[in-house]
Amino acid sequence: MIRRDGAQALTLDAVAAEAGVSKGGLLYHFKSKRQLLDALVARWMDEWEAEFDADTSDDGFVASFVRTSHLGGAGQEQRAVETGLLAAIAAEPAVLAAVRDRYATWQDRVEREGSDPVEATVARLAADGLWLADLLGLAPPQGHLREQVLARLLELARRD
Repeated sequence: MIRRDGAQALTLDAVAAEAGVSKGGLLYHFKSKRQLLDALVARWMDEWEAEFDADTSDDGFVASFVRTSHLGGAGQEQRAVETGLLAAIAAEPAVLAAVRDRYATWQDRVEREGSDPVEATVARLAADGLWLADLLGLAPPQGHLREQVLARLLELARRD
């Protein structure tokens, strides 16, 4: 629904109608729009974290983070969902606290598990920037340049 109609359309009435449940049934699970958003964002972050935790390469957490930061792998549908969730977070800034907490945990891992905390942090921040550039169409690098940028990020991210 967020993808199709935008974050502003996310109301408990609209979600209940879309899901084919009563508003009371929805309220049984989510007492407020805020709780619903918290659950949506937590699921998004959990799925993303599961992707980089499932990465079987042996070059460490930071390289897995770079590889799975939706850098070219996510399709238009996934981008629309992410854009919608970002819009929903912006509409409810208190929801951003959960995202900040998760990123703090990830940054701790970056600093602990990267061979050089500065280079690992640069790689994480650049991966986030590339993800955002892709998501919002902010002139992300394409073709050979993109491949070179990703290769360089992975060099920074690999633990020795």
